[in-house]
Amino acid sequence: MKPEEYCEASTRTDLSNGSYAVHVYDRLKYLSTMRLLHASMGLVTESGELMDAMKKHLFYGKELDKTNLIEECGDLFWYIALLLNTLNVNMETVMQINVDKLKARYPEKFTEFHAKNRDLDTERKILENGG
Repeated sequence: MKPEEYCEASTRTDLSNGSYAVHVYDRLKYLSTMRLLHASMGLVTESGELMDAMKKHLFYGKELDKTNLIEECGDLFWYIALLLNTLNVNMETVMQINVDKLKARYPEKFTEFHAKNRDLDTERKILENGG
């Protein structure tokens, strides 16, 4: 398949030219949606910067820049705070729910067995019920 053929064939699923694009635009008009999008984009960007610092250390032999890692963690916290503020939930609640979910997933400690045999229904109930 030639690149031009691929582009033609693959873009048939692009929804930006149809009525669906109007629905996406309508959803983006809400401030909360824009804040969630901003936070999500920021988390991906900052995670990439954190990974890049690790790549430079591991594969290029650069000294591990702990100051930069701390800065990236701070940036990640900022975007998490924006996300949680928009969802109207506090960090303590999210941390507790996460620990409760992990306890259900790994009752004693991490094992490959438990990682492969998760009880997703129980985990979802914990997430929905707030711990």
